[in-house]
Amino acid sequence: MRSDPPPPAAAHPAQVAVSATGLGKHYRLGQLHSLQQTAATLARRREPARGFDALTDVSFSVDRGEAIGLVGTNGSGKSTVLQIMSGTTLPTAGMMRVQGRVLPLLAVGQGFHPDLTGRENVTLFGASLGVPRRTIADRMTAVTAFAELERHMDTPVKRFSSGMTSRLSFAIAVQFPADIYVFDEVLAVVDGEFRDRCLEEIKRLHAGGRTVFFVSHQLNQVADVCDTVMWFDHGLLRQTGPVLDVLSAYQSALGQGAQGRSRPRRGK
Repeated sequence: MRSDPPPPAAAHPAQVAVSATGLGKHYRLGQLHSLQQTAATLARRREPARGFDALTDVSFSVDRGEAIGLVGTNGSGKSTVLQIMSGTTLPTAGMMRVQGRVLPLLAVGQGFHPDLTGRENVTLFGASLGVPRRTIADRMTAVTAFAELERHMDTPVKRFSSGMTSRLSFAIAVQFPADIYVFDEVLAVVDGEFRDRCLEEIKRLHAGGRTVFFVSHQLNQVADVCDTVMWFDHGLLRQTGPVLDVLSAYQSALGQGAQGRSRPRRGK
């Protein structure tokens, strides 16, 4: 069943949807302690905190209406960029500017309350995005139909399978209005027929002028959905460019075992 298009998102005068300048993210490693314990330990030992850089000096600019693929091995920095974009984490260096409402699907079921029903979670998710209650109610039937969960919407989400949860997450995403859509490996646990429908919906959003960020280890899906690709490697933006050029270079590097050996090229 093909869903109706979501209401048009508000236009913004600026052509740039997302831009990053010198973006960095550092995480500390080790056990969590109270602030008092941490201060006392550092004062006594005078040892620097251990950690790693998830992102280092990442800069890019994405225009409104682009479909951008993010590729790279696990831990390369893709999800960290999207988390900063979605406001779920803050950078430790640099700056990111985002124009418009972001609708993030960063993990299966993220943002769902396990004890609430599917219907209640749709309402809660929409409210967290600032969607008017009337719009949420109007779109509930379409969300339910797209997810094919008519018999389960009044069941607590904790009883859903991962596939059912992913279906509901994606149905919410394509039915609620936004300017920027973020899809981070959300199709990995759904069956082939539903996955094909989701890919068609992502392409429909792009054709309607929405900005799309798409992450998948299935490079054929990236090639099908995206115009441009950003390749991340150990926290660095190694290459940005046309989808076929970047995917070819990425696959070649993987095949040669050369991941991370050369200096990154600055993104656009």
